[in-house]
Amino acid sequence: MSDWSDLSEQLKKLGVRLGKDQSPPAKSSKKTPIESLVPGHEINTMFGSVFSSNYQLEFDHIHGSIPIAPFTKYSILCEWANAPHLADEDISDFIFIDTETTGLSGGTGTMPFMIGAGRFINHQFVLEQFFLRNPAEEKAQLAALSSFVDGAKAIVSYNGKSFDLPIINTRYILNRLSNPFPEMEHVDLLHITRRVWKRRLRECKLGNIEKEVLFFQRTGEDIPGYLVPEFYREYLVNGDGSQIAGIFYHNRIDVVSLSALFTWLAALLEDPSDERILHPQDLLSIGHLMERLDREELAERIYRSELLDGLDQKDRINALISRACLLKRNGKIVEAIPLWEEAVEIGSVEAAIELAMYYEHSLKDYPSAIKYTESAISILTNENSANSKSNIMIALEHRIKRLLEKSGKSVE
Repeated sequence: MSDWSDLSEQLKKLGVRLGKDQSPPAKSSKKTPIESLVPGHEINTMFGSVFSSNYQLEFDHIHGSIPIAPFTKYSILCEWANAPHLADEDISDFIFIDTETTGLSGGTGTMPFMIGAGRFINHQFVLEQFFLRNPAEEKAQLAALSSFVDGAKAIVSYNGKSFDLPIINTRYILNRLSNPFPEMEHVDLLHITRRVWKRRLRECKLGNIEKEVLFFQRTGEDIPGYLVPEFYREYLVNGDGSQIAGIFYHNRIDVVSLSALFTWLAALLEDPSDERILHPQDLLSIGHLMERLDREELAERIYRSELLDGLDQKDRINALISRACLLKRNGKIVEAIPLWEEAVEIGSVEAAIELAMYYEHSLKDYPSAIKYTESAISILTNENSANSKSNIMIALEHRIKRLLEKSGKSVE
């Protein structure tokens, strides 16, 4: 059989169906509107209406093990955000915001089809989730959002500075609408969360912070974030809202978790006591954070905490060095000596060098300076044989040579 048509006929007789003869699979005729699956209401604007799911929690609601409303001041947290004046604002002036978008890379082609925004109103946490049943409702969505955030002075987000707010701002520009957000301060919790918990936790995604810090466990209603754009695209094609009902849950928990995380971070920074901080790695990180904020007295108190005795070798050295350097900067070098000595005993090259410099330059005690220089060389050698050719090793060998000459000993 050399002829293609003959081959086709033979294949058909055998039951083989060719691609051009196959009918496309029938599309599901099931259409479940989102309004029938998710409690919500229509919000009417001058640009039409938009669907929003409204959710309310009492002021004293506990999310996992953390209250959603602040029970302490939040001055240090606001100071970290370079907006110290926010410490005097009422919590009702803060907007907690998270978006679900048509893509995860940002850019002008990315649209936030759901914007979850929460704020404290009349002793309740009120959350609105402004949802686009179709892209034509975007102007109404943005107008409704503007109305909800009216009067607020600050935004709280998780990576919102890099992702959520640039996308929202772009949509306001493209729709030629007045944007309420550029005038607000922004407290992005992602980076400070990493600073506080990065030593203990392998990842600081909001979902992991919920489990490990807030002790909140999501239910089976939740869906993975990476599936959100695809689910929405399918919804636009077939109109079946059942496959994206879980997105409302996902977004709602994100926003409520933001409020609880804000509350807990504020409490930890205002009073980093052993009663609130159970893990030494977290306390050490907060000590460094206090140093960065020039709260050296509080940082030094943290470094004295007995909780830090439970650190592993690397972090224990870090704590000792940090406290010693803080004392040195404040002219209390004699108090720093035993800290450096302890750090040398557990394997700190940096502490050995500090002691060598102190004995050489401050006390002119060359034998002691030689002793600690040799300790630094020994530690460095034991860590990795490759360190024998490192710049630090070369500098230490030069130091030994100079110290031996100063002490009048011969150099071999």
